[in-house]
Amino acid sequence: MYFSVYSCSLLKKLYILYKSININISNSIIFEILKKNQLQIIWRLDSKNIIYTNVKICTKKYTKEKIIVSIKFMIDVLSTFSNEKLFIKKKENTLNIYSQHGTYEVPIHDFDSKNHKNILMIWRSKNYSFIKIYSNILLRVLNKTLFLLEREELELKPILNGVFFKFFPNEANFIATDTYRLVKYTVKNFKTDQNVQFTISRKYLYIIREILKKEKKSNIIIEYCDKKNIIFRFKNYIFSCQQIHEEYPDYHSIIPHNHKCNTSIVINKFLFLNTIKRASIFRINFIDFHFSHNKLKIFDQKTINTPISEIKCQIVQNNLKSLKIGFNSKFLIEILSYLNEDFVYFELYDRMGVIRPFSLYNKEKEESIFTLIMSTIKI
Repeated sequence: MYFSVYSCSLLKKLYILYKSININISNSIIFEILKKNQLQIIWRLDSKNIIYTNVKICTKKYTKEKIIVSIKFMIDVLSTFSNEKLFIKKKENTLNIYSQHGTYEVPIHDFDSKNHKNILMIWRSKNYSFIKIYSNILLRVLNKTLFLLEREELELKPILNGVFFKFFPNEANFIATDTYRLVKYTVKNFKTDQNVQFTISRKYLYIIREILKKEKKSNIIIEYCDKKNIIFRFKNYIFSCQQIHEEYPDYHSIIPHNHKCNTSIVINKFLFLNTIKRASIFRINFIDFHFSHNKLKIFDQKTINTPISEIKCQIVQNNLKSLKIGFNSKFLIEILSYLNEDFVYFELYDRMGVIRPFSLYNKEKEESIFTLIMSTIKI
């Protein structure tokens, strides 16, 4: 193995990988020279989850061998160079870096071919489905769903520790829940000719999200093969990612479809959000809402005699003379913080609330978000 490469090109690739994968995994990466002057970099997160990326090189001597080095060690060395052309050559148990300042020996780790099978080569012999999605859309999907799963104290079943991907012809749904809240992000006019569904752990979705931040305005190909790995093909990266092999719970059963809501309102999101934030600053963690005469009155559940705040709202529907409902203020703050619109539509049912963005123009959008939050109603 003998090639030349600009230090900044190789450093940038390694640094993005290292920064994106912020989990406790192996520090070793694999270098392999491909044809057409490409160096393939492979990082095995574990035996079933692998990231691939390429960097342009000038091949001096082509061999089919693979070598393993420490990514952290390589980053530390490369970051000491300016954008200099380096010559890199394998010498027995070291990978030698030749620069105009001297020669530097990088230790090589032992390579076990049995534990480093190329999953991408195995896939080529199997029947699989592929789905194309725009990178900006997938990034929005992950931003709007993963926030439900980010609490450190959260202890969920493995299947609930991820996002459920469900693709239909002309529509795709993405679901996440922490058992207290559920978010469903829908993308309409989605072009696929098949029904595909799978669940991916939040741990690997965080990696995908970090890659997407660097790959805006490009098409992503998702390859699916029944119970095998899911492969995400980005512009500059390939991520072979394990899916969770459990059936996702029936989320439809808790979504109110044909039930009439007790009360529904339209309210300014910023006023609503800041009012709840103020309450939480004073350690008011659980709040009651009381709706009447186009006003929302907010009470501390512990001292319900005097409202802590009043906000004007538009009551769209009211099937009860009076209504009180209790919510966890922290959960509401998180939900409202991830909505971009100025106004929200808030529906109240027997034991839950539903929050949606509200548009004054009522135009059907290609992307929509539905958030459900469990509650206790007092009538």
